[in-house]
Amino acid sequence: MDFLSVLTNGRLLKSAVADLTSSEIQDIIQKLQKIHDEKKIDEELSEKVRKERQEALNAIKAIMAQNNISATDLSMLAESTESEKQIRRRVVPPKYKFTDENGNVLTWTGQGRTPLSFRECIKREGKSMDDYLINHNND
Repeated sequence: MDFLSVLTNGRLLKSAVADLTSSEIQDIIQKLQKIHDEKKIDEELSEKVRKERQEALNAIKAIMAQNNISATDLSMLAESTESEKQIRRRVVPPKYKFTDENGNVLTWTGQGRTPLSFRECIKREGKSMDDYLINHNND
């Protein structure tokens, strides 16, 4: 039989605690009371947060109605904000141009870790990184 079944059934609970002293039962009651009080505080806090959120949503809805703003307008604003974030990313032009061991011409911006194929190319051809600069007579 599981714990909750015993705890929620009076006869089963009485049978389960039959061998306990009254002070042990009082300790259990105090522990349960503490758990109850914590649970009640959590529920009250959750309800308070829910009410505050609902009040904020109602205020926003009223402002939207006053200014003739629709939910579609807000979604378009959110989409444009996301697009602006994407636009803000700076595109970095490649700085190095090299050929891998398979004959593929590759480029690297010079940012981040040096690609393994570029390191292998430098080692294989015995040149320096400067020899592969795009603006360095190697185009």
